[in-house]
Order: sequence, then structure tokens, then C-alpha cells
Amino acid sequence: MMIRSNLKYILIWVLLITASACSDFLDEVDQDKLVPEKTDHYAALLLKEFNKEYPLFKTVDYMTDNMTEVDFALTDSKISRKTVYTWQREIEIDEEGDELSSINIAWREMYEDIAITNYIIEQIETADGEQEEKDYIKGEAYFVRAHSYFNLLNLYGLPFNPKTADADLGVPLRTNIAVEQVYYRNTVSECYAQIEEDLTQAIELIGNSGIEKSKWHPDVNTCNLLMSRVKLYQENWNEAIEYASKVISNGSLSRVNASNVFVSEDNAEILYSFYTLSPILTGSTPGSSGYSVSPELYDLYQDEDARKEAFFSVSTAGTQSFYFTTKYSSDFTALGYGNYRVSEAYLNRAEAYAQLGQTGEAINDVAAVLQRRYSDTSVIDYPNGQQEVLDFILIERRKELCFEDHHRWFDLRRMKSRPEIKHVFTLVNSSAQKYGVETYTLLSDDPNYTLSIPLQERENNPLIRNNERLEKLPVKENL
Repeated sequence: MMIRSNLKYILIWVLLITASACSDFLDEVDQDKLVPEKTDHYAALLLKEFNKEYPLFKTVDYMTDNMTEVDFALTDSKISRKTVYTWQREIEIDEEGDELSSINIAWREMYEDIAITNYIIEQIETADGEQEEKDYIKGEAYFVRAHSYFNLLNLYGLPFNPKTADADLGVPLRTNIAVEQVYYRNTVSECYAQIEEDLTQAIELIGNSGIEKSKWHPDVNTCNLLMSRVKLYQENWNEAIEYASKVISNGSLSRVNASNVFVSEDNAEILYSFYTLSPILTGSTPGSSGYSVSPELYDLYQDEDARKEAFFSVSTAGTQSFYFTTKYSSDFTALGYGNYRVSEAYLNRAEAYAQLGQTGEAINDVAAVLQRRYSDTSVIDYPNGQQEVLDFILIERRKELCFEDHHRWFDLRRMKSRPEIKHVFTLVNSSAQKYGVETYTLLSDDPNYTLSIPLQERENNPLIRNNERLEKLPVKENL
């Protein structure tokens, strides 16, 4: 199997030109290859490649229970996202048999980021600049590679199962700058081992550099937060607590207030901000979007919870109310749309405590977050039993981290008892007449929780093992 190099090694100069728009970023080596010279060049490359164009699987939330359709929206306005919204076996092929070229590009874009980080890791020592800056940039590259592999694994690899992780298929691991190699899908265990190794390197290099940068760059606390997430997903509860505790001891929580922009440079809860290109999600009116926030999610927030107003806007059409996230607006963020926040560390540690039966410690961590989210915490009814506490924490994760990164989809994948999710798709013609309703179901143990390897990759590498997925046929009702 071959993952061919459209990963921009020879064309690395294109990215540098885009990042800098300065001719002195480049040193011409020959007619078709330009390479960076200085540490600033490498730093600019990372900043542009990951922070600006972070390869989120942009329709990830359409697969979750956080989204629903607008029933009166025209079919034509909703159809482009239907394959994802209804968990089709081939999300890149629509009902007419046409290929949707942009629906499953996260694989390609994440491997492009990995290619850039591999180049930086191998070449940064040859750059002109101080050793401390080289160490920081190399550490940042390790972090970006770890984050990219973590996302790839949890989109295209099988969910972590401690009994089968040594055999279950993850994603191919690429850690060098060779243009063309033979690839096999590594196991889930091998992938997590590589992610942890990269994060360990990132923590050491960034920490030893002594350099502090703006929130557009990860610091040691950011690396520790991702490591706590990685440990949590592998059910390594004690180490998840260890790394989350490091974040908590060096960070702080801030109050959410709908009147103030939450994600800002001066908010101590924000550790790292990235992703300046707005993701594909919803509009702000029912007719313009075709999809909206699920009322089930919105109704989880009590009136005393400041997140209800800060995270959502409400629009009405006739007697119906529709909800839209504000997390991708300037009302919520003055930085990027992806953020590492201290609140996640509290929730990671709370879940790990609960899994170990330490429910008191778990509730204390959740309460620490909610004290900065509620105007009146007396309305909160905290549970007691271990399973009830776990369920409570997962709901709080859903509420706190909704529409950020891939959190809800990844949390659903790793649940022991996943909810069965039903998505309704209403057929509406160009005259705005409803003529049918289709209901699709994602089962609790559904293999469609793992995405197909992209068609282009399968065409280039015909021997690559694809993931098994079910055909999704609807229950139909004519109107």
C-alpha cells in the first residue's frame, strides 16, 4: 500500500510564501525546490499550516446528537450534508451516485500537516537561529503531529478497546520525510504509543526551551492537557488524573458571560487557540442553514447556566424556535475557533476519578467548573452513585465542549453504553411543500462510528484495509 506524496515536500515553498509573503523566507536551491533557512521560517510554516487551516472534519457535528435538521428547509439546501447526517456507508457518494469531493478530506489534510511536522522535526537543527528557538519549534511540531494522529485515529481507526487494541486497525504511522513508502495501517495501540511519544518530546522540548509565546502557540500546559485526553481515551485513569492535575495546578477557570467575548488573549482559562478559518456548521436563521442545534442539547442547560445564552442564539419561524451555536462568532471568540481550555482538564480528571470510584473528588471537579458557569449553583442537583456521577460528567462534557473540535463525536465513540441516535430528514420540494420524511438510526454498537478510508486513498492504495460500515436505509413516511 502506498500513501503517495501529494504532501507538499517539494512544494513546501508554496506554503512558506502563503505564510509570509516575504521573499527573504526562501533560499533558492534549484529550479523546482525552495527550502526554509531560518527558525522564523519554520515557525511561520507551522503557524500557517496548523493554526489557520486546522483540518477539522468539518461536518463532524452533523453525525452527533447535537444537530438536527430544519424540517421546512428545502431538500436542496440540506442535501450536501445528508450523507454525513445520515451516516451513510459511503459518505462521499450521494444518492445520485455522484462523488462529493470535499466531504472526507480530513485524512488528506491531516497527513499533509504530519508531512510538514516530519520535515520540521528532521530539518530544524540545520536552520539559522538560537538553539532555544529550535527546541521550541521542534516541540511544537511534535505537538501538532500528536494532535493530528490523535484526530486521525479517532476518525478513521477503531474505537479503543483495551482487550483488542493490539490487533484493531488504527491509521498508518508516518514519521519521516521519505517521498514514497509502503504503508500498512498500524494498530490502535501502536498509534496511541506514537502519540504519547510525540507528546513526551513536545513537553520536554517546549519546557526546556524556556520560551513563552502567545496563545497562538502551545505551551507545556497545552501538551499536558492533550496527554490527559489521550490517557482518558485509553482508560488509563491514574495517568489521566496525573496530567490533568498538572494543567489544573498551573491554570485557572474563568466565568462565562454572554456580554463578554470568552476566548481572548487575556482569559487565563484559554491555553492555546488555533483554527482561524470558520468551519462548516450552521447559519443563524432556519432558512439559511437547513440544520440547527438539537433542542435536546439546548434543553440540557438550566436558565441559571450562563452557557445557555453565551453558547447559543435563538431564532423563530412561526411558532417554532431554532437554536444556533455562537461559538463560531466574534461574540464568543476573538482568537481562533479551536481552543484548549482548562475546563477540559477538570472534566477529564472528574471522569477518571469517577471511573476509579472516587465520586467525591469527581463531583468536586465538576462543581469547580459549574461554579463559574452558573449564576446560582443551588439549582444543581449533584448525583451520588458511581454510574450516576459518570453519566452526569458526560452530560457536562457535552454541554461544556459542544461544537468544539471533535469532542462530542469522539466522546460518543468511546462510551460504554452509547445512546441510539435518530436523525430525521424531511423531503421538501422547490415549492416548499413537504412530501416525505425519512428516519435514520445510528445504533449503539454501530460500526459507522468509524469513518471509511477516503475513496482517493483507496484508489491510490487498493490494498489498504477499509473499515466495515453498514448501509443506512431509512424508515420512510409519505406526506
